[in-house]
Amino acid sequence: MPRPCGPCGDKRRNELDRRLLEMEISGETYRGISQDFGYSEDALRRHKLRHLIIDLSEIKQAKEEARVEAHEKVKAEELEQTKADVKECMATRLENAANFFDQLKEIRAKAASLLDQAEGARDLRAAGTFLKELRETIRLWAELEGQLPQTQITIVNNPEWVELRAVILTALDDFPEAKKRVIDAIRK
Repeated sequence: MPRPCGPCGDKRRNELDRRLLEMEISGETYRGISQDFGYSEDALRRHKLRHLIIDLSEIKQAKEEARVEAHEKVKAEELEQTKADVKECMATRLENAANFFDQLKEIRAKAASLLDQAEGARDLRAAGTFLKELRETIRLWAELEGQLPQTQITIVNNPEWVELRAVILTALDDFPEAKKRVIDAIRK
């Protein structure tokens, strides 16, 4: 069983560890610290390598986790506040809008503003959401103004319809009266 680390059990460990960690900055040597604390230079090297470096990595990891957690918390709080502000302001402006076009103007302006904020914050997910909302608002506006071409679908020459029509009429060969009525209905 290995011997316990002497510096780890020392009452003056905080001072010892501080001096070991600041060696590069202060220019202090293992020899000087060894003389002040009574440990061999090898014991100090082992202590620094095996215990201080591990402790520091754990501290750095905990610090990073705390930073990420705090960042996420602040981000969530800001998002909630922004949602509340948007809801309050937008609701008031929409109630005061004279018609649908004025309401769409308000929505378009807010979506553009939020898109700018999301881009500034480099929040690509939010930016994509606001960009879709802006696109949908513009499409709706154009539709209301009659600027979108109307889509007309003609199935008369569609191969699937031609085949289905032939199957129906063939099935009605034994019923000439029904076949005539179906043909008349299809031609209308």
